[in-house]
Amino acid sequence: MASRTPEHTMSRTLNASALLEPSVRPSRTGDFLLPFPDYPCNARSFVNLDARLLPYWHTLFDVCPGLLKLDPPEGLELFRRFMTWAYRHHPALDWTYYISVCRWLLSSPYQARVTEEHIEAFMVAAAALWVTTDVSQARGLILAWQPMTEWIVEWKPGFRSTPFTPQEGEGLPPPSWEFSWSPLDGKGAGSFRRWLPVPG
Repeated sequence: MASRTPEHTMSRTLNASALLEPSVRPSRTGDFLLPFPDYPCNARSFVNLDARLLPYWHTLFDVCPGLLKLDPPEGLELFRRFMTWAYRHHPALDWTYYISVCRWLLSSPYQARVTEEHIEAFMVAAAALWVTTDVSQARGLILAWQPMTEWIVEWKPGFRSTPFTPQEGEGLPPPSWEFSWSPLDGKGAGSFRRWLPVPG
């Protein structure tokens, strides 16, 4: 397995909290979307999205505009397939929602064209949502996808991040699950506990 490289900072990628529409920003409970509407799974296509569906569209294509290249020009078929899956499986509407999107993409008809950049964008969004909704004593989190050679590290507001050095990053054990995470109590790799599976 490839060795892991140091922290991938949020400033180099998308800030998901800023991208979310007001209707999809997190609530105090951590749920940032209403329950999945009854999507017309047998609809072949549509032009104007139902207002109830727009927040979900934004959670896909605002966070990762590159998805549009998988289903040009507007991603409607990809969106229809995702919503049909989501209505049937009801993924949690918290930070793990974005990891559920990753899992769906990796098992979808588009999987052969899904890239590391697509997955990374949703992992960054998951980390951004976690730091704005988590109420535990943890100061940050580290998030990993087994095939990716970089990890996502993010800290809650008010805590200055101390980057993981290459030596510290290489000293961490490899992730135990396809998508793994760990809360961080302090700064740097010394606060790493153990890998946990991302629920979903």
